[in-house]
Amino acid sequence: MSEIPVPAPVVWAPSTNVPQDYAQVSGDHSAVHLDPAVARRVGLPGVILHGMYVYGYVASCLGRHAVAHGGRLSSFECRFQAPMLPAVPISVRFARGDTRGSVRVDAHQADRLVLSGVAVLTPERS
Repeated sequence: MSEIPVPAPVVWAPSTNVPQDYAQVSGDHSAVHLDPAVARRVGLPGVILHGMYVYGYVASCLGRHAVAHGGRLSSFECRFQAPMLPAVPISVRFARGDTRGSVRVDAHQADRLVLSGVAVLTPERS
């Protein structure tokens, strides 16, 4: 079976409620995700998104794409490059990776690289 095609770019703007909502489901109530004054005190421009929320969003996009093409998301490793803010669009681009089935992932927010990684999309065997 051939390789799964590279996904189309994805753009979304997490709402301002995402940090509070994600804190409730994840149990991560770190103040930098919930309190603007604490976030600014540590040098951030305001509350930041939970990195695992962004990871999960991108992984779910990759997984749905793989399934739509008869495959699955086998792995997804990433590195958080910069804090991500709610209500600011995040643009994710995908490109063919260096190994069979691999896809490079780069996410940008306000012209800054905020996440980079590599996913593996595996075709299911017939």
